[in-house]
Amino acid sequence: MRSLARSLVRRVTELCDGDAAMRRPLLDLTEHGVRCLLVPVTPEAHDLLSPREHEVARMVSRGYTNKQIAGVLEISLNTVSAHMRRIFTKLGVGTRAAMVAALTGENLAAV
Repeated sequence: MRSLARSLVRRVTELCDGDAAMRRPLLDLTEHGVRCLLVPVTPEAHDLLSPREHEVARMVSRGYTNKQIAGVLEISLNTVSAHMRRIFTKLGVGTRAAMVAALTGENLAAV
């Protein structure tokens, strides 16, 4: 178990060396006949959003304006704007269209 921990610490330290390290497994070690493979994963866009942010994004994808979203969800326009800012930041987008495009693979209409 100690060698596993040491290998993990050593590999995580290597991550500081740049993007090339992110494409390799963080850890690939066999101990007592058991293989331990630790790989970096990129979270799905859906996993980044809170349930309320997801609800706001779904409504945007259906063409609702911020004012309409506020009315349906019974929240203030400022709260909708705050949700939108957080969604944009989490998804790394700057427009409503880019947000919907980033979430298209997540099948917003089905959730």
